[in-house]
Amino acid sequence: MKFITTMAAALCAVTMPAMAETIRIGHATPEDSPIHKALLQFKQTVENRSEGDITVEIFPGGQIGSVQEMVELVQSGNITMTTGASVHLSATVPELGVLDQFLLFDDETHARTVLDGAAGDALGAAMESRDLHLVGFMELGFRSFTNSRAPLDSLAAFEGLRMRSADNPVQIKAWRAIGAVPVPLAWGEIYSSLQQGLIDGQESALSSMIVERFFEVQDYVSLTGHIYWPELWMANADWYAGLSEAEREIIDTAAQETVTLQRELTAEANAATLAKLEEAGLAVNELPAEDRAEMGAMMNAAIEADIRGKVGDAVYYQFMSALQ
Repeated sequence: MKFITTMAAALCAVTMPAMAETIRIGHATPEDSPIHKALLQFKQTVENRSEGDITVEIFPGGQIGSVQEMVELVQSGNITMTTGASVHLSATVPELGVLDQFLLFDDETHARTVLDGAAGDALGAAMESRDLHLVGFMELGFRSFTNSRAPLDSLAAFEGLRMRSADNPVQIKAWRAIGAVPVPLAWGEIYSSLQQGLIDGQESALSSMIVERFFEVQDYVSLTGHIYWPELWMANADWYAGLSEAEREIIDTAAQETVTLQRELTAEANAATLAKLEEAGLAVNELPAEDRAEMGAMMNAAIEADIRGKVGDAVYYQFMSALQ
């Protein structure tokens, strides 16, 4: 904590240059993550194409604070860029709460098409009003389930499933709508609760099933794809507005290439993770498309009023129409 405080203080003491001589990027993911690997390419590309006029410094692994703390550092201009999952950013930009709904996207291609289009631009505009410029939508991928009761191969299979839930009233309401029994638990309590049989299963990104060793105390992996989590890449809005046309061209082009690479690396990492889960002896199944559609309709109907109240009707209906 002392190191983080010292590092953040040092960065805050730096006055942001009028031009883009140094881009400072902080993020919370480890150095072997697709996000960090892609940002290393961004650094190399920007420095090469600017012929050294722009340098990039990257601070991974939460070195300078939590996601929320780094977002605030970007807003104040004390660092240039950061990344964060949409679910962690909606307190700062409420409109991002539209992404907290379930089964919005058919697959990664569908999600990317929507977010890279007008719907994503609208979310970017909402961020701009909070001193954040949306650089692009990286991705963490879809969340799925592990459990020790039975394969989740139909909507009916969720009836009575005791599952870990975040302590979030909207999520709890959504899970109850399909008959599941959400049990609010802190992230660090999941493994022991699975091990002791206090809950049947949990939902997470595939990578978490390996990192947190959930596979040791679970029998089934069900590819439900119930939520797609984008990782938003953002910059200080004033900094971006102050770039010259030539600088902006370098940054924008490199950013597009970086987002493409990060998505490719994430897909590769998720495929490798699924293979590891199968090697560990877990049975893998997919939730049929018909059940997924019904599941999404039931869950989102239960929370529609909550989502609309948070993001506003204009944002809600614009985003939902873009899904068609």
